[in-house]
Amino acid sequence: MREALHFTFNNRSSEDMGVVIASPNGGLFQENFLPTRRLLETSIRGKDKRYFQGVETDPLSFSLTFFIEEWRDRDNLRQISRWLFQDYYKPLWFDTNPEHIYYAIIEGSSSLIHNGCKDGYIELNVRCNSPFSYSPIDEVTIQSSVGIYHFYNEGDLTIKPRARIKKTVSKGDIEIKNITSNQTFKLTDIQLDEEIYIDFENEEIVSSLQYLNVYRYGNHNGTWLEMIIDDESNGENTLELTGDFQLDLEYEFVYLAE
Repeated sequence: MREALHFTFNNRSSEDMGVVIASPNGGLFQENFLPTRRLLETSIRGKDKRYFQGVETDPLSFSLTFFIEEWRDRDNLRQISRWLFQDYYKPLWFDTNPEHIYYAIIEGSSSLIHNGCKDGYIELNVRCNSPFSYSPIDEVTIQSSVGIYHFYNEGDLTIKPRARIKKTVSKGDIEIKNITSNQTFKLTDIQLDEEIYIDFENEEIVSSLQYLNVYRYGNHNGTWLEMIIDDESNGENTLELTGDFQLDLEYEFVYLAE
């Protein structure tokens, strides 16, 4: 990202705001390669070996410096500050790699360095809501009549998509098996034309019949689908669909490094 000249934050381009990314240090670019991680360990008195409990990964954080290229002509410093001063994470991407999106907020202190004649630059710190970047949200519609569907995870990590399922021919069961990960998601006794929203990551199920006090957790087998990625599958997930339904998958790929 350091080699970029422009960025887009909260769906507004820095080029439209008259600013351009600067590299005040010069020389080679230095940026994060892998997320910052900390080992969670427990030490016991009298034992040299620590007990490993897991890994904690920090959200991505980095500095951003940009030159106010058209400060004199635009006199838009307040407009720039309103653009950047957001109360929640907003999408951020750089012109050199717009397919990698960060969800970011400006944190900590910031500095305006200038000569008093409307020539200068701004330094601030960006913090993301996760250690990763993401692809633009995409979706695909699959008819269960295809039987087998190949989903390709083009990112670096396992993802858990969101889905909408609509029963299309008759009342009954639906089943989605990921042959690659050996997982089977199943719902039983679904009504004709009933639509069900599933958030696999947050383990949520919402039926279009919920206004009739129909809740589908009791019709679920307790398995939540993942789209894995490993060296053997190279991101290919083979889905086997059983039943009569339409499946709409919404997803975004997750990347470790730009």
